[in-house]
Amino acid sequence: MIDRIKATIEAIGADKVSLVGLNFQGQDFSGMKLNKANLSRANFQKANLQKANLSEATLEWTIFEEADLTEANCSKAKIFAADMHQAILVSCNFKEAYLGKVDLRSANLKNADLTKAKLHFADLRDANLEGAKLQGIDLRWSRYNDNTTWPHKDFEPMLAGAILYVRQ
Repeated sequence: MIDRIKATIEAIGADKVSLVGLNFQGQDFSGMKLNKANLSRANFQKANLQKANLSEATLEWTIFEEADLTEANCSKAKIFAADMHQAILVSCNFKEAYLGKVDLRSANLKNADLTKAKLHFADLRDANLEGAKLQGIDLRWSRYNDNTTWPHKDFEPMLAGAILYVRQ
C-alpha cells in the first residue's frame, strides 16, 4: 500500500492525496512527503514517521499514539483533536501549526520547534518539552501538570495561558 501511495503522490502531488480514515498502524512512513495531504481520521498508531514531511497537512482526529515523528516537519499543519499520546516528537517542527485539543499526554517534545504554534485546549500532562522552542506559542486553555517538563525551570506556563491540572 505504501508503494501505491508514493506512486500516486508522484503522479498527482501530495496536496491532492486523501488518506482519510485509513489504517496504517505500525507501518513505515519515514521520509515520506505528505505535505498538504489530508490525513484526517487516519490511524498511524506506533507508525514510523521519522523525517516525514507533513507541512500544511490536515490531521484532524488522526491517531499518532506511540508513533515516532522524530525530526518530522509538521509546520503550518492543521492538527485538531489528534491523539499524540506517548508520541515521540523529538526535534519535530511545529512552526505555526495549529494543535487544538491535541492529546500530548506523556509525549516527548524534546527540542521540538513550537514557534508561533497554537495549542488551544491541548493536553500537555506529563509531556516533555525540554529544550523546546516556544517563541510566540499560544497555550491558551491547554492543560499541564506538575510532571510536565518545560524548556527551563523558570518558565511559567500560566503566564502563557495554560491551566494547571490538579486532580482532587
